[in-house]
Amino acid sequence: MKYKLKFLGFISLWIFSFVQILAITPEEIIRKVDKNAEFNTQSFAITMKIQKGKRTLTKKIEGFGMVNGKKSFMKFTNPEDDGVKYLKIEKELWIYFPDADDIMKISGHMLRQGMMGSDISYEDMMESGEWEEKYAARLLPDETIGGNLCFVIELKAKVPDVAYETQIMYVEKNNFVPAKVDMYSAGGRLIKKISFHDFQKISGRTVAQKVIIKDTRRADSLTTVEYGNVKFDVKLPPNVFTKEYLRR
Repeated sequence: MKYKLKFLGFISLWIFSFVQILAITPEEIIRKVDKNAEFNTQSFAITMKIQKGKRTLTKKIEGFGMVNGKKSFMKFTNPEDDGVKYLKIEKELWIYFPDADDIMKISGHMLRQGMMGSDISYEDMMESGEWEEKYAARLLPDETIGGNLCFVIELKAKVPDVAYETQIMYVEKNNFVPAKVDMYSAGGRLIKKISFHDFQKISGRTVAQKVIIKDTRRADSLTTVEYGNVKFDVKLPPNVFTKEYLRR
């Protein structure tokens, strides 16, 4: 009798959880996506591979982030770009070129250019999550991505300062992380496709170790970003998010 009660209790809990998933709203899903991506401070290393036809460029990056990516600092360490640094503060972005000992602000039409020739635009770098604040969400029929059942959410911009008018996000049901995101222009043209792979648990967060970006406007171009040594709640170097630090 005791085992029967335990079994019935398990079935009841499973049914309750299943009903909760069925009843979830798109806003709640986006809230969970945002919650997983929250951090105060972060350090990371990146290997970025840029495929241009048969040619592959490899970039090595070390950096820090703060407040969910609203502030970030990146330094290139591969020989071709050694010492090139990026500083992002909210919606402003600067690049330091060591050969010229010069700092340049990226703005206007330059924001649409690809960072170091990649499929990641400078405009993309300005984004820092917070989907719920920026987009109105609508739930679409579920789809399976990479063997995982996903919520499909249509996101329509409700603020003017976003890079893409519409985004379709595929969120894995088992852990509430994006499996892929398709990004569209105001005219409905598919501009960019991003997919997320090799998830790992780091400090209570589910983090993709590989991200693949495809700009549909670029023929024979693909960018793969691989993360390593990702840490959260780290102590940052003093004054790292300043233009003065770019020259160090």
